[in-house]
Amino acid sequence: MKTMIKQIRSVIVDVPIKRPHQFSTEIVSTKSFVVIQVELENGLIGIGEGTTPGIWWNGESVETMQLVIERYLKPLLINQDPRNIEQLLQLFDRHVRANPFAKATVEMALFDVVGKIYNAPVHQLLGGLFQEAIDVKWALATGDADGDIAEAKELVSSKQYRDFKIKAGKYQPIDDAKRAIKIAEGLNGISTIGIDPNGSWDKLTAVRWMERLNDAGVDFLEQPLSPLDFEGAAKLVSMKKVPVMADESVATIQDAQRLVQEKAADIFSLKIHKSGGMRNTLKIAAIAESAGLVCFGGTSLESSIGSAASIHAFGTIRNLTYGCESFGPPWLADDLVKNPLKFKEGKVIIPSGAGLGVELDETKIEKYRRKKERVTNGVF
Repeated sequence: MKTMIKQIRSVIVDVPIKRPHQFSTEIVSTKSFVVIQVELENGLIGIGEGTTPGIWWNGESVETMQLVIERYLKPLLINQDPRNIEQLLQLFDRHVRANPFAKATVEMALFDVVGKIYNAPVHQLLGGLFQEAIDVKWALATGDADGDIAEAKELVSSKQYRDFKIKAGKYQPIDDAKRAIKIAEGLNGISTIGIDPNGSWDKLTAVRWMERLNDAGVDFLEQPLSPLDFEGAAKLVSMKKVPVMADESVATIQDAQRLVQEKAADIFSLKIHKSGGMRNTLKIAAIAESAGLVCFGGTSLESSIGSAASIHAFGTIRNLTYGCESFGPPWLADDLVKNPLKFKEGKVIIPSGAGLGVELDETKIEKYRRKKERVTNGVF
């Protein structure tokens, strides 16, 4: 069987979302993706998807990802055997520093095509499922406290989602904390919420408000401080109030080891893009498990392509007990595959088909293809 990599193609698409989404630094109405196809000599094709919350998050964007993939990673992959994934990941790291989102996009496509070679779902290649469906936390990000409370109540009553998180960071930290408490109290007895300030709070505010947040029933506090403030995070953990979740501060296996050593997190938020792929994500989860920490499945708000890759990995992790937030597909106004992921009563179902278990919809790619700012070499 001819399994060597013959070609890699990429395209940037811009997909509308159902309602504006408020991050700590901006509000968005569309979501951009770089979608790649890795084609083998035998005609099999693996698909991968790269996306970020924005270049403010870690310095990468869909534009930088496409450039790195086309100019630097693609030459390393042509005529290589995709089944040697760990060797290829090491090759990436030797030739390209950082750029984990770009590397994760290619790794995703490699796992997809290898799954198709063996007619096996990606989760089997990663060790097999620990759970077949994962609880999903929906992000409330209307930008308004009353709007968030109303949205959560409607989703609970319609049995779509049971638990939630809210974005913070748009306002001053004190106002953020007051808003979070208002939402938590508004959902008291109905649901739970976590808070994600995306590293925008200062230590003094977080320390002062931890007890109030705990009394209001806040479920977790995700990356409240700068990703570099390990000492501050350790202080919040030591208070033993609201559990502290690490996100931006746990991108690498070295980050994970330091967080464990400094007791600076209660929960790890895992994201395959920020860590350079599924393989690295499983290694980080193992470090958490060794320290008795639990994990949460984070998101970069992917379509069914990236979300499928994420939940294939999450489903194999025994200490992923805090659920996930892989709600990208229902959050988008449209999807990029013919068979979007299935969601049922607050859970996402892990696909069982070969590879990622989702099929690219070429008509959607053409519909949402970006007309400008795209490379000319290898675009499909």
